[in-house]
Amino acid sequence: MSNRVSQCTDFLQQLSISTDVNKSNTVVHMVNNSANNPVRANVHVQHVSSNHQRDKELQTPKKVRRRPRFRNRHKHKDDEEDVSRHSVSSNCSRSSSTNFRDLLSSPSTSAGKSTNSPRQRIPSASTNPATIEDTTPVTFSIQAVTTNTNSKIIRQRNIEDKFINLRSFIDSRSSSCLFVTTLFKKSGQKTNKIKCRKYAKKESRRERKKKEQEREQATFSEYMDQKDIDEGLANGTLVKGFIRINPKNCRESYVNNEDSSIADYCITSISDRNRALEGDQVVLQLTPKKEGDSSNQNLAKVVSVLQKVFLKWIDNEEGTFALFAPRDKRFPPMRISELYLPTGFKDKPKKFEDILFVGKLLDWEVPSYAKGILIEKLGESGNLQIESLSILKENNLDITPFSEEIVNSLPDLKVIPEKEFEYREDLRKKCIFTIDPESARDLDDALSVENLPNGNLEVGVHISDAAFYLQEGTELDQIVSQKATTIYLVDKAYHMLPIELCLACSLLPGEDKLSFSVFWEMTQNGDIVNMRFTRSILNSCVKLAYEHAQSVIENPDKEFSVEDFPQIYNGFEPKDLVNAINILQGIAVKLREKRIKNGALRIDNLKLMFSLHPVSGEPISYSIYENKESHRLIEEFMLLANISVAQKIYDDFPEIAFLRSHEPPKVTMLTALQDKLALYGMHLDISSSGAIATSLKKYITDDFIGQARAVALNHFTSKAMIRAQYFCASAKNGVEEFKHYALSIPIYTHFTSPIRRYADIMVHRLLAASLGYTSPPKWDAKYVEAIATNCNLQKYQAKKAGDASIDLYLAHYIENGRPCKEDCVVVDVREDKIDVVVLKTGTVLRIYANCQISLLDSDKTNVCPWLPGTIWTYEEKKLIIHFQKFNNFEAATVPIDVFSIVKITMRRKDSYHLQGRLLRPESAGSPEKHKTPRYLQKPKNPKREARNSSRAAKWREEGPKKKEGKKKSKE
Repeated sequence: MSNRVSQCTDFLQQLSISTDVNKSNTVVHMVNNSANNPVRANVHVQHVSSNHQRDKELQTPKKVRRRPRFRNRHKHKDDEEDVSRHSVSSNCSRSSSTNFRDLLSSPSTSAGKSTNSPRQRIPSASTNPATIEDTTPVTFSIQAVTTNTNSKIIRQRNIEDKFINLRSFIDSRSSSCLFVTTLFKKSGQKTNKIKCRKYAKKESRRERKKKEQEREQATFSEYMDQKDIDEGLANGTLVKGFIRINPKNCRESYVNNEDSSIADYCITSISDRNRALEGDQVVLQLTPKKEGDSSNQNLAKVVSVLQKVFLKWIDNEEGTFALFAPRDKRFPPMRISELYLPTGFKDKPKKFEDILFVGKLLDWEVPSYAKGILIEKLGESGNLQIESLSILKENNLDITPFSEEIVNSLPDLKVIPEKEFEYREDLRKKCIFTIDPESARDLDDALSVENLPNGNLEVGVHISDAAFYLQEGTELDQIVSQKATTIYLVDKAYHMLPIELCLACSLLPGEDKLSFSVFWEMTQNGDIVNMRFTRSILNSCVKLAYEHAQSVIENPDKEFSVEDFPQIYNGFEPKDLVNAINILQGIAVKLREKRIKNGALRIDNLKLMFSLHPVSGEPISYSIYENKESHRLIEEFMLLANISVAQKIYDDFPEIAFLRSHEPPKVTMLTALQDKLALYGMHLDISSSGAIATSLKKYITDDFIGQARAVALNHFTSKAMIRAQYFCASAKNGVEEFKHYALSIPIYTHFTSPIRRYADIMVHRLLAASLGYTSPPKWDAKYVEAIATNCNLQKYQAKKAGDASIDLYLAHYIENGRPCKEDCVVVDVREDKIDVVVLKTGTVLRIYANCQISLLDSDKTNVCPWLPGTIWTYEEKKLIIHFQKFNNFEAATVPIDVFSIVKITMRRKDSYHLQGRLLRPESAGSPEKHKTPRYLQKPKNPKREARNSSRAAKWREEGPKKKEGKKKSKE
């Protein structure tokens, strides 16, 4: 009982009520009643108000003051939280059989010593507590209720504008309780009917969160010794892989499971992640599942980090040891020592609030924060150039320009050595042309086609021979191998090769260029008779844009003139180009039909293109990148070249062939997708990639709803896919693992873009060696696998940077006041949020509920205890949004499900992230109510209305008058 008294004392002290509770003025009586009556405990607390305080209360101005409503519980949230520390929250209350007035007036409630205050009085049974004239407090006790019955609780507000929540103070599990309160003049009363709820047997959310925080405060476990790691990997008790961290929940991370029929390994806490960062190669140890966990996830923890990927960049400030918070929530806050803070940071930290810095992580001992230093200041956030630079730094992409020494070490790029003409095939008199984006400068590939005497066709794909200029083992080659790819942002491209070498290798029209050519003899139906590979010299006759080729494809019989194309070299005419494009288009269609019939799966996600101001670089407009027939024409022949070269280099170098594969999706992921679509009446055949493509095609139509459904289906399918990877042939267990799932082909590589991909350089070197142009490379499987791993990483990071750049420019475009109301398709429904894909931009946004929500399901439902009226389920989800009455809009209820079309507004949240807000649909509320509110309407003027109506009638009869010029000003 003494504990109960101390709890009451602490509670009153936190409410700022002057109390003097001790053994001399506190009496506790325990009364043993019959079995029908619970035990009652009475506490009497003396409360003495000083004269100064009382005078101050009496001198309060006679000003009508609006009291806060009692239902606003969270105004004094800190008080309630302090109370809850003393006892567990419950819904118990005073017994319904007890009369409140009797409780106040009954002398039994004051058993024991009464209070010593001379001003204190106990009201009679007829006294209304709300009309007590004196400000002297009274003391009474409330009986504990241990049964689940409907009853009333009374909450009183004291002069400090604070209230006592009885629900959070009484513990219904005890046989007695203590409660002390005071009544003051004009104190408001409010009674609410509530239903007591039973205590859940499982631990509360607060307790779980507390345990989780205590666990996170613990230090990381030590890494295993290398000897133990080797033994564990050999006997199968340990596994290794690359870690992926959930960007929306840093405590969740995954490592790919090599067995596609089993779910990935899941790491459920920062402690178990054990200092590993995104993309690190880690060693895992499986951990047992918790009791009651029926999921099919394999829980694991990190016991070692084999290979660290990169350091993260950070921004912002706070504290003596400044705590810098990373934008990427997958990485820990970084504590920066005072020695490494920028000048002036300690005195005026506010000046650095919007400054972006690059940090270096030095040590990570505890999960809550890491230790590091600042190594670079980028600039002010919000600036397009600074934000673009931060994107590159965030993804650890190297954009360091090449030094003058390296550029000067390049051979003479303007003149082709004479010895190259001796053994290369001369193609300078053939009609060879390029088809690329209009603004492209890296022209890697060109096409040609000729009729053979036997009626077949000779189709040629010609690729720039960049590997000839990039000599293996040089300093330039080492730098380029680390860059691995060209980085394409919205405003700029950061080239993998020096710009001088890019221009020398680019297949510009009218210039002699070195190339690698692949020729196929084909029938008119696209059947390959034979093929050959050769080094060559070519001179492109024209640089066509996709728009030029598309115009020819759409108008095959049109007679084009010289003005319809860019400048044509080498004596060729427009009819030569038109004839070649039409022949190639016919073959491309046949090749594509064969690929689709063979089971190819294509997922087209939306991609944006921006028009920038020529001076400021600001985004002026944007459009969706359209994949037209001209794009597919180039795509088909590039795929054919990659497939042919892959087979060639594997036949000649089966141990070190540099290939590319696309593993099948996880069976668990496909099954989950299949079950999800089945809820909406869609059957998805997951037996093969071709079966998936055929199933999806059934539900895609050309109307607006069908196209929106296509966006959602592509989103679902792409999430289930695994990224394609470069690999060394000997690193796989057999040719069965070489397959490319999406293309549905047995072997594949990248050969057609050596100016922008180092992987293609590796393939060119292997192809040159297989044809006898160079000696066989002295590579081992470990070296090739290391190059492949770096190419995979850099390609992925460059793609993320490109996507982030698009998001940045879109956010900047919207921030400058452009229209941002867009239609979206819903792709996920949760308890208090939905995920949508913007149909016009392809942006994926999470929309949080800004109104009362509920989730309905006919199979299995449950009532959420912290949000009355909310119903949710883990099966077929359906969100019902209740729009409340607002101004002239009537209340409305709108159902939202997956594949529903909603309208949102977008705005820039921070950096390059967008935030969406759900709009009230036009059908929600009466249309006639959607007018300007009365208080915003201009007062009616009969004369003005008559004049406007006459002008409108005259305009309808005569039409608008043309302006003849400026009117002369009145003298």
